[in-house]
Amino acid sequence: MNFKSFFTKNWIHFAILGIFLIITFAYFSPQFNGFGLAQHDIEQFKGMSHEITYFREVTGEEPYWTNSMFGGMPATQISVLYNGNIFKATLTGFFALFSAPAGTFLLHLICFYLMAMMLRIRPLIALLGALAFAFSSYEMTILQAGHNSKAIAVALSPLVLGSFIYAYRKEWKLGVLLSGLAMAFELSANHFQVTYYLVILLFALGVFYLAKALKEKEIVKFLKTSVFVVLAYGCALMINFGNVKLTNDYAKYTIRGGNDVTIQPNGSPVIAESNGLDKDYITQWSYGVGESFNLVSPYVKGSHSAYLRNTSFAKFAEESDLPSSSIQQVLDLPVYWGEQPITSGPTYLGVLVVFLAFLGLVLLKKRIKWVLFGVAVLALMLSWGKNFMGLTEFFIENVPAYDKFRTVTIILVLVELCLPVIGILLLQQFWDERESLKDKRKPFLITSGAFIAFLLMVKVIGLGDGYTSTGDERMVDQYRNGIMQQLSEIDPSVLKAQYNVDVSDPKQLDEFINQQLEPIQGSIADLSTVRKAIFHSSMNRSILVAVFSFGFLMLFFYTAIPSPYIVIGLSVVLLVDLIPVDLNYLGTETNDRGDYIHWVPEPQREYPISPTVGDEELMRMELAEHPELQKVVDAGAKLGTKKADELGYVGSEKRRVIDSYRFAALNMATDYRVFEVDGGAWGSSRASYFHKSLGGYHGAKLRNIQNLFEFHIARSNNNVLNMLNVKYFIKGDAVTKNESALGNAWLVRSVREFATPNDEIQALGKKFMVKNSGGGILVVNGEQKSDAAVFGGEELKYVLPNGDSLDVPLSNGLSKGLKAVFVMDIKGQTNLVPEMTLEADTANSFAKLVSMVVTEDFAPADEAVMLKSEAAKLSNKKFTGDGTITLKSYAPNKLVYAVNVKGPQLAVFSEIYYADGWKAYVDGKEQEIVKADYGLRALELPNGTYTVEFKFELDSVKSSETLSWVGSILLLLATLGYVFMTWRKGRKNKETEVK
Repeated sequence: MNFKSFFTKNWIHFAILGIFLIITFAYFSPQFNGFGLAQHDIEQFKGMSHEITYFREVTGEEPYWTNSMFGGMPATQISVLYNGNIFKATLTGFFALFSAPAGTFLLHLICFYLMAMMLRIRPLIALLGALAFAFSSYEMTILQAGHNSKAIAVALSPLVLGSFIYAYRKEWKLGVLLSGLAMAFELSANHFQVTYYLVILLFALGVFYLAKALKEKEIVKFLKTSVFVVLAYGCALMINFGNVKLTNDYAKYTIRGGNDVTIQPNGSPVIAESNGLDKDYITQWSYGVGESFNLVSPYVKGSHSAYLRNTSFAKFAEESDLPSSSIQQVLDLPVYWGEQPITSGPTYLGVLVVFLAFLGLVLLKKRIKWVLFGVAVLALMLSWGKNFMGLTEFFIENVPAYDKFRTVTIILVLVELCLPVIGILLLQQFWDERESLKDKRKPFLITSGAFIAFLLMVKVIGLGDGYTSTGDERMVDQYRNGIMQQLSEIDPSVLKAQYNVDVSDPKQLDEFINQQLEPIQGSIADLSTVRKAIFHSSMNRSILVAVFSFGFLMLFFYTAIPSPYIVIGLSVVLLVDLIPVDLNYLGTETNDRGDYIHWVPEPQREYPISPTVGDEELMRMELAEHPELQKVVDAGAKLGTKKADELGYVGSEKRRVIDSYRFAALNMATDYRVFEVDGGAWGSSRASYFHKSLGGYHGAKLRNIQNLFEFHIARSNNNVLNMLNVKYFIKGDAVTKNESALGNAWLVRSVREFATPNDEIQALGKKFMVKNSGGGILVVNGEQKSDAAVFGGEELKYVLPNGDSLDVPLSNGLSKGLKAVFVMDIKGQTNLVPEMTLEADTANSFAKLVSMVVTEDFAPADEAVMLKSEAAKLSNKKFTGDGTITLKSYAPNKLVYAVNVKGPQLAVFSEIYYADGWKAYVDGKEQEIVKADYGLRALELPNGTYTVEFKFELDSVKSSETLSWVGSILLLLATLGYVFMTWRKGRKNKETEVK
């Protein structure tokens, strides 16, 4: 090959690659100066994956299971390294050279540019499109949040789109080959939600090309191309089969699969579908309809979820005409007034991108625009979720697998892909048809005028939200509830004396509460004034950018200025528009101390979590109880010191590395759980970094543990916490040892059988019988009852004869057989007292309202709760409980117990039951694991002394790796074969020319 000739022919591509690198190095400069991006989800990932990575490091094996979160779960969607997938390995190599986030941003640029080349777009226009795609504000927000797999999947999506179009429009053989390669990379990114949404776009394009083939009578060519594209995608799936299969197998047992429990914790029926995510959960993050204007104007709903004081928008309050006291109050209120519960920023595409797409609807000749625009509009409407529930419900109920994914706003990635494609196709047409553009001046002017007029109209009229949101309403309601709670705790006579408020007069009470709410309501009114200024400022900048864009586009129609200069000018407009917006969410801004807001030193990113005083106290307590563990911890510290020295870390950076290894070593030598009772235990993996945690952070938790949380753990059911072997409770810097934890395994004496999972999970708590004992009305879950059996989660109210409603509490401390009575004294104060206390009240100073008695109480140390179908697997239902069972060795994927029992026994293990993969071996012979206590494992044991082993063995792993190797080799051979055939064809052509 003549490299000089090759470079001369392709210099423009190398130049643009150079521009990509310069922009990447400039924007992400801190990364190349020893800093890493502070990413919330990456910190959470470090916590959830720490046990896995430590085990992998010290053993060289994949555990496929971790006990660091939620009592135990598969590692499938946390961290698994699959052999045979050379495309995943290629991505890993790319990120070794250009690590995230800079590498992810660069991948956006390269992939969009390559797609544009497949569409035969001129390089400068492709450059503009790549910049628009990469600098979309949504990409910056997901990079900053640490959604790396999502960002990589989005970055690769143009390759999939481009190769698909190329297969149908150009040479089908190369298009099919590129389709297989692109999809192999896309699936390797491991964000199936983005891939799923991409398939919706491909399906729409497939229908488009089918209609085109029918019209042009080329159905045979269409079918041939389609068959080979599907085969290429099948090969890509084969390469990623291990990840896809394990994820699919795992999903069946998660909150994204079915739910065997058909009641809510309060006993009422589950309204949601039984084989997918709950509709409310799916649509929890839904884009507001008015919020959609963020696509063309970034701050029409504020910015991101933050207090005004902590954003660059504080100046709008500080420069307002509000009194200084009001300004200070407003600064402590949210800048964002959209419909999402929380957001990292808007999905801003840039005015130029939307402007070009709008022009394309009128001026672009290619009919593919209707597919791209139609899918973009559909995606936008689907992103509205609960705000456009008719369409959302249709997709949930009728489109396969749509209900497996939450956060519907992610589908906006299709909008940020489709609109730039329309834009570059239009610019290509303008470039190629300069001579005929004079005939298009009128529609161009009318369409451009309509676009700018639309922006002006939105600025003048607004979005009709009054610059407030439902979040503001919730804030006022929270204040109202807080006031009402405070009033309920004050003696009515004191209220009357000090505030002249009669609690028995609803109107007077309501007037008093409204007076207390006036300050916060006034602050929200002031806030809306500031938000209005933010809105108008955002619209002003969008109108200004639209005018500049219009000016540059006019040059195509009214001047002879070369097209390259116009496109360069438009690229500058694009960057000037997008970069200042992006810098709000991922930039180099510093705080008052001079530290980066979005960046931290690289060692802190790699080892982001330091142990708390509570963590260290927990280790001290464990070492005091088991002094032999000191050697284990010291060995871990030595390994951590070696690692830190290899990395060149010193000081606090070195200390964090050593601490991570100390705790990892202790964790691998013990098997107990901790529960971090504050800091959002069910939404944080901090504790998982150091311990086996009952809490954690994951979007696809096992259904069993989620149900246990909702029914029992959230209500602090000590019996459930004990059976899960929660040995320590951490609260801030304090740690408390739970002496009642049942340990790793125990022998029970009896089995209680239940017909349904509803009954089984309720049996893990107390069963109360409540009875109306007064002259009022007992209401259970909104229904009037004279008596009822309840389990503690129900809503119990008592309506007095005067109409006042009281909450009826249930006592967790009430033992089986003991009775209590909910009473009211002569002052109107209520209390729950033991019945024996009431019997001693000879003065009759209490009025009985509701009596209650515990009829059933779960005793996990003595009994196992099972479904009848599980209990049928046992040969006995009664046992003596004589014997011992002790954990001898621990690994995430292998547990070994020493057993010494007298007679047949039933052992319950404090390990999470999971139907696929876990196998039990009793004295070397496999034995079926029985599900007990709704979420634990149990084994029926024979008499004697022997060893019991639990092993996590996934039979599909080896076969999946074989398939991955086969698929990789097939696709590589196809690539090499195509290259060879092309080379040989070229050589023959040259020989023919010579002859």
